[in-house]
Amino acid sequence: MALSSLVAADSPRLGGTSPDHVEVLAQGDIQPILVHRDTRRVVDGMHRLQAARLQGEETIPVRYLDGPASEVFLHSVAANVSHGLPLTLADRRAATRRILASHPDLSDRAIARITRLSPKTVGAVRRTSTEEVPQSKVRVGEDGRTRPLDAAQRREAARAFLAEHPGATLHETAASAGVSVSTACEVRQRMRRDEEGSPPRPAAAREVRDRDTTGGGGNPPGDGCAERGRARRAETLAKDPSLRLTESGRALLRWLNERAPDLEVGRRLMAAVPPHCAVAVADLANSYALEWQRFATALDRAVDDVTE
Repeated sequence: MALSSLVAADSPRLGGTSPDHVEVLAQGDIQPILVHRDTRRVVDGMHRLQAARLQGEETIPVRYLDGPASEVFLHSVAANVSHGLPLTLADRRAATRRILASHPDLSDRAIARITRLSPKTVGAVRRTSTEEVPQSKVRVGEDGRTRPLDAAQRREAARAFLAEHPGATLHETAASAGVSVSTACEVRQRMRRDEEGSPPRPAAAREVRDRDTTGGGGNPPGDGCAERGRARRAETLAKDPSLRLTESGRALLRWLNERAPDLEVGRRLMAAVPPHCAVAVADLANSYALEWQRFATALDRAVDDVTE
């Protein structure tokens, strides 16, 4: 892309570009910079842009970023804290204040992932910026889901509505209390368990029961629900700022999406497996499943280490 056609980045660096770093970059090959496709604004690479000018170049290689202009600064911060000349602590705090002003509904943890500050630090910045930061009654978490700050009160409102209207539908309950249909369903199920005086059945027990009642042929009875559950999880991950705002996160999303069709393809090909090959194919499938289980277990342990 021609250097003259680019718009300077809305940089999170309080001190601007570093002439010394530009000099260093000008001694070698210029790597592609990140540019917002719609606005042609530089998202990441102002030092490389100036180094190209110092070399006398008229064009520079670019990678394009698609998405709303309102998220360009988020991408710029995320890119600049992960590589190149690192942002200072003052830069990251200032960026946090800007993100809080433009995206007040983002949770402290979501902003912390972008700015590489701790959630406690982001929370402190939020509390000291109450006059500048618009107040929001919801938070968008790291998983991309929107949650109300008064979630406990809304659940209680749903419980009260169901107590007064035991025949109400889940949609009516959700609309009345300002909660999701799934939350309304959880509240109603909990109320029924309380009335029956029986503790909830552990998830593991439900999974064992489901496996025990699976038929011998075709898809398992809960297979459609499992597919919908996978689709919902994939959609939630795709909305997660810590994934969609980083190159490694987007690579993970692409990798997971590429794996999704394999399940349906495998089911269609099952009928083509000759009886004398069934054991070998099953062994391979079990081997792959074991690797996925190890992958999931490692992630579970990582979550436990963070939450302990």
